[in-house]
Amino acid sequence: MKIIFVRHGEPDYRELEERSYTGFGMDLAPLSEKGRQQAQELWQNPLLQSANLLVTSAVTRALETAFYVSCATGLPLRVEPLLHEWQVYESGIDRFEEARTLFLENKGELLSNSPIQYETATEMKSRFLECMAKYRDYQTVVVVTHRMLMRQF
Repeated sequence: MKIIFVRHGEPDYRELEERSYTGFGMDLAPLSEKGRQQAQELWQNPLLQSANLLVTSAVTRALETAFYVSCATGLPLRVEPLLHEWQVYESGIDRFEEARTLFLENKGELLSNSPIQYETATEMKSRFLECMAKYRDYQTVVVVTHRMLMRQF
């Protein structure tokens, strides 16, 4: 199976930030106008012409991106909750950024003395492979997901 990774379009977090949403609540953010434009233009990428299936994260920004691609290409769409963003088991944008720094410094590993708990690179890869196993009979699959997950491949 060939996988074409696509990162979701630009999200708009303003309304959720104004209401002090945190954690998975931030995953409800829709695309910004720029993100919608990015998603609507994505189908023109020649790589997508060979695709047989479109699989997306259930997170709103990825789902909305995939919706535009599916409408434009006619590709069947499957939603997969295991394609979510990298998990940080702390709340707040500052903690998220600190966790990302630690993740990168430690090459995706979680040290036993880490001040923040987060999903490791190995855990992300495992989650992705488990999720995608059911699609192995497809020749080319477009996967709309998130930066940290894509970086593991």
